[in-house]
Amino acid sequence: MHWLYPRRVAAAFVAVAAVILASLLTAPAASASTYGYVYISAPTWLANCKWGDAGKVTGMFAGTDNWSTGGFDWGDDLVYARVRLGEYQSINYQAFCNKWPGYWQPGVAQMIRPTRNNQTVWVGPAGVRYN
Repeated sequence: MHWLYPRRVAAAFVAVAAVILASLLTAPAASASTYGYVYISAPTWLANCKWGDAGKVTGMFAGTDNWSTGGFDWGDDLVYARVRLGEYQSINYQAFCNKWPGYWQPGVAQMIRPTRNNQTVWVGPAGVRYN
């Protein structure tokens, strides 16, 4: 056995350990987006349910960016959806209007730009508003 062999093994071990330690101590790369959740609301004052002449919204499907997040809610006009904060994204939704016998209004798409977690975003055919 050559006298340098143990030193080479030890040097290689130290080098590998240093790479592993450096990778553990390095901060993770910043993500492109900060995610949060917002309340998506479909009020009659934004032209949902024909400006309220045909009842009020009592159920809705909603999703952001081609239905990648969102969901369905029954009993009110709110859906809690995951969004990218500070970025424009599409919101697509369809509201159920409760005027007897009840009907689904045509689907609506709007662009939203939520700025904080748990913000309310009101959407309708007549536009978008934020609290």
